[in-house]
Amino acid sequence: MLQKNCVAKATMTSALDSCPSAVGLAGLLNHEIEFPLGLLGFPDCRRFMLKRFASGDANESPFFILDSLDQELSFPVIHPDFVSPDYTVPIFPQLLDSLGAKAGAELVPLLIVTVRERVEDTTVNLQGPLLISAQSHTGVQLVVEEFPLRHPLVNGPSR
Repeated sequence: MLQKNCVAKATMTSALDSCPSAVGLAGLLNHEIEFPLGLLGFPDCRRFMLKRFASGDANESPFFILDSLDQELSFPVIHPDFVSPDYTVPIFPQLLDSLGAKAGAELVPLLIVTVRERVEDTTVNLQGPLLISAQSHTGVQLVVEEFPLRHPLVNGPSR
């Protein structure tokens, strides 16, 4: 379910300003980001660039595109604040060390979006979040088993 206050703000202001913890995204845009271990299912894709999603409308979208620099591959991503106010990613000292970060506040979480033909069927992968250091531009994909792999992006009509 989309957090209503973030969605409303996203339609009026920049997606980077609409949710406080999404601000670290600005420092990652249009910079090379390295995932030393690759992404799940794509171990050879290690270099990416984060770009804004051009929605074609006057308002900026809360979505971004993570483009592989190694293969012709792109992933739509969104900051968790636009999806669920209760979503948190576990951060531990070894993770901080591996990303060259001193504190969890230096890490930017992103969720991969699986786009479907019907908006109501579009999902977000809460189980495989991406964490990226805004300072080192290094990232990792985690596996957080207590969250679903396919979380609805929006609540559609009941079936």
